[in-house]
Amino acid sequence: MTQGMVLWFTGLPNSGKTTISRLVSKQLESMGYPVERLDSDELPRSMTKDLSPDWTTRQKQKCTNLIYIAKLLYKYNVNVLIASVGRFDEMRKQARTHIPSFVEIYLKCPLNVRLQRDDKMKYERYPDTIHYYEESCNPEITIESDKLSSEEAVSMIIRYLIEQGYITEPDGRAPHNME
Repeated sequence: MTQGMVLWFTGLPNSGKTTISRLVSKQLESMGYPVERLDSDELPRSMTKDLSPDWTTRQKQKCTNLIYIAKLLYKYNVNVLIASVGRFDEMRKQARTHIPSFVEIYLKCPLNVRLQRDDKMKYERYPDTIHYYEESCNPEITIESDKLSSEEAVSMIIRYLIEQGYITEPDGRAPHNME
């Protein structure tokens, strides 16, 4: 592959975005692909600082920054993995519009499981906004992260990327459905 791609791992907090994107990153790197992860939990505060007193505006600004960085890296054939809630469907649609090789991966997970995984106490610290999420309308991949292991989710994603021609089989062969 000579062109990059952007994978956006979206879903409510503690649905598995960071864990699964890290594993996909490792898998792609082991296959020889250049990868950069943009995790909204790990970005420098200077990139996601409170640019507005309004929560909605801040969330959109954070996504705008992520999309901008992803576009820059994509332009130089880097495979970008965004791990961010991306609370507004319009922001994910904007990324899809501006990035030709865009894959939305929706990690669906019930509240009781997300609460069990909440070691950072996000659900207690942000009770007014933590649950807000516009569910993905047409993600390329939906993963029920309470039903699949992280390894099974990674296999599902890699298989999709091969089948769609974003990457080649580990042995270098073109995917079976490609000419």
